[in-house]
Amino acid sequence: MAHMKILVVDDEKKIADVLSQRLTLRGFDATPVYDGRTALLLLRSDSFDGMILDLRLPDIDGVEVLRKTLQALPHMRIVILSGHADEHTFETCLELGAIACFNKPGKISELEAALTQKSEKRDESN
Repeated sequence: MAHMKILVVDDEKKIADVLSQRLTLRGFDATPVYDGRTALLLLRSDSFDGMILDLRLPDIDGVEVLRKTLQALPHMRIVILSGHADEHTFETCLELGAIACFNKPGKISELEAALTQKSEKRDESN
């Protein structure tokens, strides 16, 4: 597996930190952040291959973070991980370009697979 740099965005600090640690143990370079504004600023100043994104953030709605990120970085691999999303919200995220959506807590193996798999879906839509 190629060394991937992943941004983990979750307002629950413990979740973001533990998820980042577990991804690091699996060979990823994972960086936790705790709000949408910080995530968007970091994406402008650094290069990431993917993002795990919570939808309920204290400052900017996660769907808006998804939208803004993919407008600026259309090939970013974004996985939604939320404890508060319904099926309609997940469908919206997939339509906007998320590669996968999971309910919290999510399995680390599923998150890893989503981040690393080849994405035929993204290729078809371009």
